[in-house]
Amino acid sequence: MTPYGLRQIFKWYPIQNLLPSEAKWGGYFTIPPPPVTATPTTYTTIVPLPAVTTTPIFGCAGCAGCAKNDPRRGYNVGGIVLQVRAISSTNMVASCALTIKNFVGNVVVVDSGHFYASFAPLTTFAPGLFPTATTTGIPGAENATVTMTQKVGGTAPASNPLVYLACHFTTKKC
Repeated sequence: MTPYGLRQIFKWYPIQNLLPSEAKWGGYFTIPPPPVTATPTTYTTIVPLPAVTTTPIFGCAGCAGCAKNDPRRGYNVGGIVLQVRAISSTNMVASCALTIKNFVGNVVVVDSGHFYASFAPLTTFAPGLFPTATTTGIPGAENATVTMTQKVGGTAPASNPLVYLACHFTTKKC
């Protein structure tokens, strides 16, 4: 695992930075690929997450109803941990895990998810068009964790490679 201090290498971009004509809210992260070492290197955002009843201190909160990428318009569903692991120079695996917080008086259920992990920038932010990920924990409810994992797609460019990550979950509040 990479020390907590390296979490700043995960950079957040609103979707409009990549696709200016896109009117949807949301965004994506970029991260340089971890180095290939004898023992696989993993870059991870803050772990463990703070208590799921609080807002995560890393800018990686699951937000539902956040119109125009504005979290003040929605509510925090939980905390997200992103991870990229270098298995070899041609094989990297990424994951996105959402720990659903405990809601008082409401029930929140995560019933599907979509995950994008590639060396190629996103060309769409239609989550249904993202590659299929291995998903565990669905349906997920309060205090549960839902995780999506997949191989990082594409080929890393020779200079300045980045891994692009986008994580989307569908939630229901009952």
